[in-house]
Amino acid sequence: MPSRVLVTGATGYLGSALIALLHERGLAPRAVLRSPQRAVGLPPGVPWVVADLADPAALCRAAEGCEAVFHLAASVGNSVEQTRRLNVLGTQAVLDAARAAGVRRFVHTSSAAAIVDSTGLVSERADAETALTDPYSTSKAESERLALAAGRDGAGLEVVVVSPLMIYGPSPAGPHSYNALLAAAARGEVTEVVDAHVGWVLASDVALGHLLAYQRGEPGRRYVLCGEVAGFGDVLHRYAELVGSPHRVRVLPPGSSLGPDASTFASRSEVYGKLGPVRVDDAGARALGFAPSGLADGLARTAAWLSGSG
Repeated sequence: MPSRVLVTGATGYLGSALIALLHERGLAPRAVLRSPQRAVGLPPGVPWVVADLADPAALCRAAEGCEAVFHLAASVGNSVEQTRRLNVLGTQAVLDAARAAGVRRFVHTSSAAAIVDSTGLVSERADAETALTDPYSTSKAESERLALAAGRDGAGLEVVVVSPLMIYGPSPAGPHSYNALLAAAARGEVTEVVDAHVGWVLASDVALGHLLAYQRGEPGRRYVLCGEVAGFGDVLHRYAELVGSPHRVRVLPPGSSLGPDASTFASRSEVYGKLGPVRVDDAGARALGFAPSGLADGLARTAAWLSGSG
């Protein structure tokens, strides 16, 4: 009987891709859901429990009998208060539940936004500090510090951190995250972005990176997950070409502002545009066997999927 692993954020964009991979590999995932209605998105046979991140008792029950926890639940575009409540206080609650249940290994999903410096460097050796000042980035940096500290407190919890860059591509949850930006730009609904150069990585590759970190990662370490670095404008234009769209976004120089009506994921181009072009130090992840797709393959797969033929 395989050891049970618990997944928070299990029906989200990335969580659903991870649940599918763990289930396929026979790793017996148990999904944490906010409501029973969300269970419809799970693969057949995957057990689930309802537990809010603000309910310590429910989280402890969810973690009972689990060998590992994958903590993916997070907030991207909510209010400042809700973002911190979910990303920081929620992480602390899941860490506490894992320790109380005797969980051995804890894989914490962080973000490149939590560790990028002012020059654009995203490094596996960085401190959990960020040059970005938006609520998502600062709360993810704080939650990463909590996770790493929990792995050093002598309680026996092995903490491994994974730090993906911009995630896109097919997912059982549907066209969320940066897929929504790709599709909206191709429809002409997003008309401008800041030409920030950032890293891009497929959701399926990030799911595999989580599995590698769980199976082979060194406790106390961070693993950066990136497929390829490219500018927002280049990625959106390449996608538009693949789907035969005539629409092209206006590409603003780094440092520009998009205004208050910019969508959540378009606004990330403004956030990163205030830094230098992203450079990636991901040697540790590559040493684990992480071999992600580049944008040529990734965007082709995404275009086929979003158009309903893949």
